[in-house]
Amino acid sequence: MGNRAAAVLALALALWAGAQQPDEACVNCPTVELEREGKPIVAVKTSPDDVSDVFVIEYLDVQTGFLEALDPDARRARVQGVALWFDARTRLDPALQTGDFVWAVYNPDLDDGGGRAYLLELRPHPEAEPAHHALQRFLIYDPAPYRTRVRFGEDTEAYGHIAQVERVKGVRERVVLGDGEVRYLADADRFEVNFSDGDQAVEVVQGKSRAWGRRLDYDNATGKARVTGPIRLQRAGEKPLSGSSQALVYDLDEDTLTLQGEVVLVQEERTTRADAAYVVESEGYAYLYGDPVVSKGPDGEVRGRVVRYRLDSGELLVLEGIEAVFDDAP
Repeated sequence: MGNRAAAVLALALALWAGAQQPDEACVNCPTVELEREGKPIVAVKTSPDDVSDVFVIEYLDVQTGFLEALDPDARRARVQGVALWFDARTRLDPALQTGDFVWAVYNPDLDDGGGRAYLLELRPHPEAEPAHHALQRFLIYDPAPYRTRVRFGEDTEAYGHIAQVERVKGVRERVVLGDGEVRYLADADRFEVNFSDGDQAVEVVQGKSRAWGRRLDYDNATGKARVTGPIRLQRAGEKPLSGSSQALVYDLDEDTLTLQGEVVLVQEERTTRADAAYVVESEGYAYLYGDPVVSKGPDGEVRGRVVRYRLDSGELLVLEGIEAVFDDAP
């Protein structure tokens, strides 16, 4: 590798201190940290460098502004006066047209010989004043049996094999966590990441609750991490609980999990269905919402629009819109 990527990779790998077991807490592991209102978001590489040496920092440029030219045949573009070239690996939004306001990520070190910088990403951007930004992009890859660990605040952690963290100071900070393929492209002197959509690629742990999904996308502007489904949920305890939904959202500010879409909770012989479930693990409750929420067990059926669910025992309390309670006992 050459230029900035190689130098930074060597520095990053020097931070590694000793081999660790999968998911074991380690000291002086390479980390990337963000912060939201005093709460840390920390991504940690856990595998030793003889398993994976991928802890890379890229220093890139971002130009927001109007797309002044786009020539797919010549593979050239111009954004707010910045001349760019691209290839098949560049991520271009296919709907873009000249005149659109865009977000362009490029590497000025990869010049095509004609004064054009290499374009990595071009996508629409909410219109604002044109601006130039410096972007830091961190890539962590921990192959099985190791996993990259991302800690949100003090009580919630997420795990996956690939983490990509982007920081544009004062503009954009995000974390993408999942599974997929990481390849080094020698001709471009950079690593390419292709996230897969395999089930259960990401695990989220909060208290007694564990949830699995395909990919986690965290936006530090909102403090929310969305995990795409299908979601599988398990909660340990005297009466273990299992569940599923279409998506999951973790709220860092509230320290809560929200299951969204076709929510199903199963605890012993009772099955409860809802449109959404707001899980407050610290209180031991979930608040279920539906039209209606329907809970069926050996002692009957309960329906309501808002239901409080005690996670340890499965005890239900209809808070709003009770429809019926049936006792199936003879």
